Amino acid sequence: MDFDLGPVELAWREKGGALGREVARDPAPAAVVQGAARAGLLDPAADLLAVAVAVEAMAEASPAAAVAFALHSAVALTIAAGCRGGSASPGGAPLGGTRPAYDALFRGETVAAVGLSSDEIPVEQDGRLSGRAPWVAPVTDHGIAVVGPHSGDGRVAYVVALDAPDVRIERVEPAGLAGLACGHVRFAGAACEPIGATLPIMTRVRILMAAVGLGIGRRALREALATAKAARTAAAGEQTVQGLLADAATDLDAAMLMTWKAAVGAHASPLRLADASLAKLMVTSAAQRAVERATQVIGVDSFARGHLLERLAQDVRALELFAGRTEALRAAAAEELLPGT
Repeated sequence: MDFDLGPVELAWREKGGALGREVARDPAPAAVVQGAARAGLLDPAADLLAVAVAVEAMAEASPAAAVAFALHSAVALTIAAGCRGGSASPGGAPLGGTRPAYDALFRGETVAAVGLSSDEIPVEQDGRLSGRAPWVAPVTDHGIAVVGPHSGDGRVAYVVALDAPDVRIERVEPAGLAGLACGHVRFAGAACEPIGATLPIMTRVRILMAAVGLGIGRRALREALATAKAARTAAAGEQTVQGLLADAATDLDAAMLMTWKAAVGAHASPLRLADASLAKLMVTSAAQRAVERATQVIGVDSFARGHLLERLAQDVRALELFAGRTEALRAAAAEELLPGT
């Protein structure tokens, strides 16, 4: 594996960071997706590593924008891969007369959302969804949502239009990721369409959520380093501060390499969910520790309401809860790496 990013990945990183800074004040999901389309960050042929480094750079400036972009990209790229494999057709048949064309996802005209919690799972029967999907994001008025309901066909992902008459959205204000539109979605026999197995979507979601965590951790480390330099503690022999900064940087770099490995291997056959699960596990831990260490370096000022570290500490909680809790990730990785356990 080449550990150096190529020109394409470096260009995506630059564009991701620029978009994050552009939308940082108001990371409304529709604006983020439209901005990504204008910047050339929505490409059906994109390599997942390029998308991951763009997500990481975006998350340094706006974690909420990065999550919206990551979830939309995971869905769009999975559908694109299905089209290339012959299991779907670009511009496919309308869903209840309202499903947007396939390429609208890449033009930024339609925002894709993903169900991020398995606490409740709707039921699919005869092409209709019933029940509740909690913590779907980013929800938009004319977007689509992808959920993995209980179904006789096993673990299949279904897409449903969020503005369908049999769909009701209960908006939820998250404790972190300000600006990310979340909601619990109730289905009352809503028309849906299968788009393939849930595994490819979940693999991409976990890798790109890991990239969000890397961005959060990097931003916390950068803030701590700036504070230490201003106070002259990092370069003046203050070993405690130096150790905190070095440990955070080491953890984040190790987690980054695991994330890159998972992104590069996401196109392998058979698809490995273990690498994606391990990447999210490593990043969750590394990002949380980076925020904690940054808090120690910055000191009591980080406790002030509205301080950047307060916001990052809230944002990083999503990594623990969304797209696979820690214990579920461990179980998924163990099941694949240690069959028969």
